[in-house]
Amino acid sequence: MKTIANLGINIVNLKIEEAVELGIGRVEVCLGSENLYAEKIEKFYRRINRAQERGLPYSIHLPVYIENWYPHNYFSAFFIDKDRSMRELSFRLLEVNLEKLKNLRPDYFVLHFPGICEKWEDHKEFLKILKKSLTRIDNLANNYGVRIYLEYFGSNDNFWSLDEWISYIGKYDNLGILTDTGHLYFASVIQGFDFMEALETLAPNSKAFHLWTTKGDKAYCQSEYYKKYHHIGPHIEQLKADGWAFNTGEVVELIAKQKKPIIIEPSIKYKGKEYLIEGIKSIHKFLK
Repeated sequence: MKTIANLGINIVNLKIEEAVELGIGRVEVCLGSENLYAEKIEKFYRRINRAQERGLPYSIHLPVYIENWYPHNYFSAFFIDKDRSMRELSFRLLEVNLEKLKNLRPDYFVLHFPGICEKWEDHKEFLKILKKSLTRIDNLANNYGVRIYLEYFGSNDNFWSLDEWISYIGKYDNLGILTDTGHLYFASVIQGFDFMEALETLAPNSKAFHLWTTKGDKAYCQSEYYKKYHHIGPHIEQLKADGWAFNTGEVVELIAKQKKPIIIEPSIKYKGKEYLIEGIKSIHKFLK
């Protein structure tokens, strides 16, 4: 099948060989879902090696290295938390990862940035911390010669404004916005904005995309579909009229125009691996 260069997938539930056969042109590698941490690390490097052997461009979803002193879910992020010690904890983990991964050369790293934290009453004071944190991450990226893309989350009441994301992050040479369709949808539910209008705003200002979907009009732990199926693999035939979060074809068409990496980020809890493969084929055919 003809390869589409900017169409990628997070390699968790699909082997690289299978992805290549489906016309996937890049991959994103993360820690993985194995039970033992040692197995996760081993599999991470095995996937990196396979991507490099095949000449596939790849990105890395941080963090990969989880230290014993980090007591939270490893995808948690406290870079703009009110508590300075919590902010320092996230920066320490980021620096450990950049140092241990410095011999790899991904196209970019993906980082969860805002997290969820207590609402700041003084927005001006928050913006000072925001700028300091962004500058610090940008400096780290520069020191290690990498690019770090911050994944959009609108569930943080301190930092969900699209205009603020674009204006603040856009000032840095080594940072960028990664727009995740599922998290953007949940943000539209939580913050009350129009999903497609927001995507039209963010898309041209984004460096890359994560693509997955869900059903219903609730977000995160209030969403029965998210709790049961997590990230549902995208399929062109998914329509808002049938209860899906958005018209997947319309979303794919919009973000594909940006000619930036589109990383399918699915689980296989919804109808199994076959549904995921069918969805990839439908998107490949749509883009071809």
